[in-house]
Amino acid sequence: MFVFSGYSQTNDPVKMKCTIVNIDGSVTFYWENPTIPTDFGEFVFYHSNDGINFTEIGTTASSIINNYTHLTTAGNNSQQFYYIDMVLQSGESIISDTIGTIYFQLDNNDPDFNQADLYWTRVANPLPDGSSSDYQIYWDYPDGNWKLIANSSEDNYSMPVNVCKDSINFKIELENSFCSSVSNIRGNWFKDVGYPEIPVFDSVSVVNSQAVLGWTPSESQDVIGYILYTYESNTWQEFDTVYGINNTFFVDDFFDPCEISKEYAIAAIDSCGNKGEGSFLQPQKPIFFYDIGFNVCQRQDTLIWEQYENSTPEIEKYLVWRSVNGSDFEQIADINPNPGSNPPDGISANQMWYIDEDIIPGNTYQYYVQAIFGDRSSTSCIKEISTYSYRIPENLYLANADVQPDNIIELQINVDTDVNECTWEIYRSAAGSSQIDLISSISYADLISNPIIYDDSESQPQQNSYNYYTIVKDSCDIKTIESNILKTIYLSGEKPDTQTNLLQWTEFEGWETEVEKYYIYRISSNDDGLSPIDSVSANTFSYEDIIDESLATNGKFSYWVEAKQTQGGTYNFQSLSRSNRIDLFLESNIFFANAFRPNSTISTNNVFRPVFNFFSGSNYEFMIYNRWGQLIYETSNVQDGWDGTYEGQKQSSALYIYRLTYINIYGKNIELKGSFMLVD
Repeated sequence: MFVFSGYSQTNDPVKMKCTIVNIDGSVTFYWENPTIPTDFGEFVFYHSNDGINFTEIGTTASSIINNYTHLTTAGNNSQQFYYIDMVLQSGESIISDTIGTIYFQLDNNDPDFNQADLYWTRVANPLPDGSSSDYQIYWDYPDGNWKLIANSSEDNYSMPVNVCKDSINFKIELENSFCSSVSNIRGNWFKDVGYPEIPVFDSVSVVNSQAVLGWTPSESQDVIGYILYTYESNTWQEFDTVYGINNTFFVDDFFDPCEISKEYAIAAIDSCGNKGEGSFLQPQKPIFFYDIGFNVCQRQDTLIWEQYENSTPEIEKYLVWRSVNGSDFEQIADINPNPGSNPPDGISANQMWYIDEDIIPGNTYQYYVQAIFGDRSSTSCIKEISTYSYRIPENLYLANADVQPDNIIELQINVDTDVNECTWEIYRSAAGSSQIDLISSISYADLISNPIIYDDSESQPQQNSYNYYTIVKDSCDIKTIESNILKTIYLSGEKPDTQTNLLQWTEFEGWETEVEKYYIYRISSNDDGLSPIDSVSANTFSYEDIIDESLATNGKFSYWVEAKQTQGGTYNFQSLSRSNRIDLFLESNIFFANAFRPNSTISTNNVFRPVFNFFSGSNYEFMIYNRWGQLIYETSNVQDGWDGTYEGQKQSSALYIYRLTYINIYGKNIELKGSFMLVD
């Protein structure tokens, strides 16, 4: 609200011209003096915060001054209003028009921080004489010096602020021929929180075994480069940056796209370092072209590739190109981009394929696949294959079947490796059984040694002997050769008497040459099993070992038999084939004393228990009874004995009964009982 004089005046009032809000919030206002009356008394200055209620803030008797500073801080917080009363000596008051400060407010458009919205109050309505019709807008960006950036006839103004991040001050001025009104200063933070537009991939192709990426420039004009990503370890990872808004081409030489399939994404980065959204939801992956599969039997090349991803526009078709023996590439197929509903074996439902049936063995073929989408295309790497006529395997020999100490039967198979492709199958049957089981199939690609070493862990050579043989199928899955049959040695044994261990075994059969002899091996306290204890002729299948009981290891002797092959034959092997291992136990010799003294200083006489060199039985139970038949001691530990007490009390000298039960090595229940004296 602006206050006007209500008095009838013959003298002119002062003309209010401008207001200046100083840094500290004080306000300086200027006026133009009229012709000063001869009876001039004083200028009286009035101030209001709301334009309605005014209070006197000062006076001056000088008629020549034209400005006054109101020492207040309110100029920075709200609009201030002023007028001047020229008081004559006669008491007459000549009141000026009211003028206000320019109170300026600033909004930085939080949370975008990218636009300055300016609002201010007018100094008067109408404007003071001599004022411009437009307000001038200033800022101090970027060097701290005030610069005129715009004019406005309104009391508001909005403008975009394109800075990375900075604090910017603004002020408003109104020019007047006499002076200029200046607002308070307002500042705030502005920053670029806008993100560049996502660039669009043109295509990702393979050229000279390198992935070549192309894209259209970002539509955001402040873009300075592009960040490239690949998808690895279940996350998108930056791997390079290309600088320049129009630099839209990149050759990836970090990996071989003919061996590894990778997805790519791209994002733009602007001059403020803001990274735009990546094309992670629409990644692109070049056509991954698998190695060519050559079917030598049907004379076909099978081509398999992964679909090109997220093309714009969609894939129209795939073209298949072929070169024969280095000739120019020629298109041989035009493939619909939708996979067929019945793919050949080994091809997943979302893979593309093509079978080239026009194959002549002995030629070298090169292929690549090209995806067509609109006026764009993407090519795969070039794959090559040399075709051939398959060679039939010429030999197959089962060299050995050897029972290992852990009862795994190790097979050695001598094969023909001078072939392009084949499969070896291993068969097994238990002796006396008509059932023949396929236990393994080994492809040429899995061949790591010759002879092939195969461990059969599913057999039970401790229970039976086994027959083994192998067959080889050529690359067309046709059986060409069946090997010899090997029969393993099965060893069993018994004890015809206490001094003899009798070994019996089955004949080893199937070597190209005869068995030269059988070696007998034994483990005891005197034998480590590294060397045989004896040998017998190839026609002998039993052996009696006259034993010394003192040499038994924990009451047992361990045995196995080893067949030795006569050297010679086509393959010139001299194999050694072992049997399963068996243990023959000695019967325990047990003795009992007829008396014992618990207080004896001789350790062997102060505890009553059975005496033996070893115990080879099981289910051991030793019991002591007093003469009334009461059980006063029992144990199942062969090392424990009775110390002559019962429930902590020493027992008196008397006759006692012992009873020992166990199962011996032959499975027979043994019971031994008798009496003994406890002597004080």
